[in-house]
Amino acid sequence: MLVDESQPMEDVKMALLNRCRTNDPDACNELFALYNRKIFNTAYRILGEESSAEDALQETLLNVYRGISSFRGDSKVSTWISRITINVCLGMLRKGKSKPSVELDDEFARDLPAESTSHTDPLAYAVLEEQRSLVRNAFRRMSEKQEIVVRLHDMEGFTIQEIAQIIRCPAGTVKSRLFYGRQEFKTIFNTLAGNSYKSPADSLN
Repeated sequence: MLVDESQPMEDVKMALLNRCRTNDPDACNELFALYNRKIFNTAYRILGEESSAEDALQETLLNVYRGISSFRGDSKVSTWISRITINVCLGMLRKGKSKPSVELDDEFARDLPAESTSHTDPLAYAVLEEQRSLVRNAFRRMSEKQEIVVRLHDMEGFTIQEIAQIIRCPAGTVKSRLFYGRQEFKTIFNTLAGNSYKSPADSLN
C-alpha cells in the first residue's frame, strides 16, 4: 500500500483497519507492521525481558485482530493498540510470567555515564550498574497503579489524555497518580541508595 502523503496518518491507519475488517490479509500485515516495534518496545519496558516482550507482542497482535470488528474509533488507533499492549503486559505480570524491570535509556540515561565499561573504567562501570539496579528495584516496589502511569508518561512519552484513555480513568486521576508516583519513586530510590548521591528521578520534574 502506497501512503498518500496528503492524507493524515490517522486516516491511513483507520483505512487499513477498515480493510482488516473485510478479512484483507495484506491490510492486516501492513497494520501490524506499523506497530510491531512500538508494541515490542512498550512490552519490553514493562516486562524487562526480551522473551516475555516477544510473547506479549504475539498476544497483543492476536487481541488486536480479534478486536478489530468491535473497535468504534472513539480513540486513536495507536491509543487503542497501546491499551491492549499494556493490558496484556499487566496480565502477564499478575500471572507471574515476568518480573517488571526497566532499562535506563531515556530520561534517566542523561544523568548516568554512557561510555564506561568494566574494562575501561571499572569503578565508573560499577557505579552505573548499581544505579541501574536501584532504579529497577525502585520500580518493583512501587504500587502498580502509580508505576504504570509513571512508565507511560515519563518513559513512553504518552500525554495525560492518552494515558487516561489507555487505563480508562479520568485525566485528573492520571495527574494525581503521576504526581504521587514520582514522589513514591524518589522516596524508594533514595531509601535504597541511602541518599548517597542525587537520584536520577530528579530528571522527571
